[in-house]
Amino acid sequence: MAITLNLLPPELAVDKKLGSLLKGVRAMGIILLALFLVFILGVGGIFVVSTISLRSTNASLDQLKVQISSQEKTEQKLVLLKDRIKNIGVVNAKPGSLKSLNSIEPLLLTLSPDSTVTELNIDPVKVSLTINFRSNQDLSDFFENITKSEQFKSVILSSFGYNPGTGYLAGITILNQ
Repeated sequence: MAITLNLLPPELAVDKKLGSLLKGVRAMGIILLALFLVFILGVGGIFVVSTISLRSTNASLDQLKVQISSQEKTEQKLVLLKDRIKNIGVVNAKPGSLKSLNSIEPLLLTLSPDSTVTELNIDPVKVSLTINFRSNQDLSDFFENITKSEQFKSVILSSFGYNPGTGYLAGITILNQ
């Protein structure tokens, strides 16, 4: 057992109630200090974890922004490509004039070197041409070749003229089958 010596005079001595109260306050101060330190460490830990999480979220956000901008460019290209494909489909759906050109080409090859085609309009349904014939024989041969051909639905002589200096000028409209 420990012996306690009180060297203070009795009038300066702390009574027992006040001594036990001081011991209780001291113990309570130590407990509150420990709780405060735990609270500070907890708040600091939460701050560190939140900072790390925020940086990670910002990096992820930047990456998503880059991905969105690249997808916007891809989507723009896709929209333009779809529009071009639609326009190509519209153009391909329109009838071509190649059939008309192929049907009139053999007739043009039979023209003599003196005859000249002065105007030629080709569309999918008809061919309009103006030919200058230098001689009567060239004119007769051309019309004979047209009447022998079975490729045309109808042939219309839209204009006809004669000039002694240049020869015959015939405007012809040919409708395809």
